[in-house]
Amino acid sequence: MKVIIFCFLFIIQSACISAQGYFEATPDIEEAYRLVSTLRFDEGKQKIAEIIKTDPDNKLVYLVENYIDFFTIFLNEKEEEYDRLADNKEIRLEQIQQGDKESPYFRFAIAEIHLQWATARLKFGERTKPATEVLKAYKLLEKNNKQFPNFIANKKSLSIIHALSESLPGLVRTIMGIKGSIELGTEEIDEVVTFSEQNNFLFTEESYAIYAYILFFQNNKRKEAYDLLTNANLDHSKSPLICFLKANIAHKNGYNEEAKKILEERPSGSEYMSFPYLDFMYGQYKLYSLDEDASVYILNFINQFEGRHFVKEAYQKLAWYELALNEDISAYKRYMKLIQDRGYKLVDEDKQALKESESKKIPNATLLKARLLFDGGYYSKAYGLLVKKSYMFIEPGEEKLEFNYRMGRISHELQNYPDAIEFYSITINSGKKSKSFMACNAALQIGLILEEQKKHKQAKRFYEQCLDISPEEYKNSLHQKAKSGIERVNDFIN
Repeated sequence: MKVIIFCFLFIIQSACISAQGYFEATPDIEEAYRLVSTLRFDEGKQKIAEIIKTDPDNKLVYLVENYIDFFTIFLNEKEEEYDRLADNKEIRLEQIQQGDKESPYFRFAIAEIHLQWATARLKFGERTKPATEVLKAYKLLEKNNKQFPNFIANKKSLSIIHALSESLPGLVRTIMGIKGSIELGTEEIDEVVTFSEQNNFLFTEESYAIYAYILFFQNNKRKEAYDLLTNANLDHSKSPLICFLKANIAHKNGYNEEAKKILEERPSGSEYMSFPYLDFMYGQYKLYSLDEDASVYILNFINQFEGRHFVKEAYQKLAWYELALNEDISAYKRYMKLIQDRGYKLVDEDKQALKESESKKIPNATLLKARLLFDGGYYSKAYGLLVKKSYMFIEPGEEKLEFNYRMGRISHELQNYPDAIEFYSITINSGKKSKSFMACNAALQIGLILEEQKKHKQAKRFYEQCLDISPEEYKNSLHQKAKSGIERVNDFIN
């Protein structure tokens, strides 16, 4: 009888062990991830269904599946989709909990799902739940990193948390217990990308995106971010997300013509999820070069996009198009009025567009053209235009403030730093009490120039001056950059 009982227990135990899930980045998992990350969702869903049928114990498939919900919610911004898909998070976590708890993928997969849902929730104005999810993810990743220090995927996700942690208010950082720095985050993602260049790594393209973000926005190394993406083997013609990333960084480095070319080569077809924002980007970049067909693509975005963000900004850009290219004041006013009725005011760009609409002030067409040319990286053209029309901006007032600000920005990009600092200083002195963002950004830009010149104490003073100015436009993003600047220069001052 004892022998029979022992055999019975052995069979039960063996069945439990064999039924335990595991995590493995198999070729099928890699293919599913590739399809999903390039927004080919129908094919990706078919591949995921195939994996669940033929390899049901491989729980890594549920992390790949979660990417579909994340991208759908994040890019579409439809509240009904968000509500419909929200329950999937717990369903997938339950599946992953059935996996091997001693696998380095176990905590990692749970943390990734928390991070993805936290990011998606932010699109809908949630704050408390995303903070909780980020904290859960952080603790899981840190614990996983201690147990599996050579599991490189940990560092992919920790890098962005560590790099952004310095931007959190001190009290929030203390309460959440998140420790990190821009330097640590940069070192981690550099290690990940180096590893991916020499090994078959599932999250290679994602890692390049994170590295470019940290270099550009956290380290203020715009050219390095551009070079990273240019030299990487990332095919923007087959991935809408890579197309977005490369075009965005190229444009922000002043390579607007290259950015337009990248977007002209963006993937299209029914196999890809609709990504109307790429049309908006293309329309904006064409507007910056004063192309006559710019409005076509901005209108495409407005007609196709059903989400929340950048709608007001899109109408603002159409208004600018009519004023700058057609000198049509009535069309400008018509689009400005639509700003008040369409979209949401959740991001700085939309808030600024709404404010311009409510002000009912018509911009100076010359200054607007200079601004557009500057935003496209056509600095010499913008400089020549303002110098030629400088006689128009002698009298004190908002237009003279903007003229000095624009001359500062243009001189800065032309690397004429003495003139840039002079124009920025005039802007600060005359505009620090203005509601405009110009004085605030002028202080930030002087800080960036001085930091680049290794004058760290002087740079810190201007970053602090930026924080002392509270404009109604772009305050959050400008102050965020100033805080990051202070953290960077403190490493050299202390």
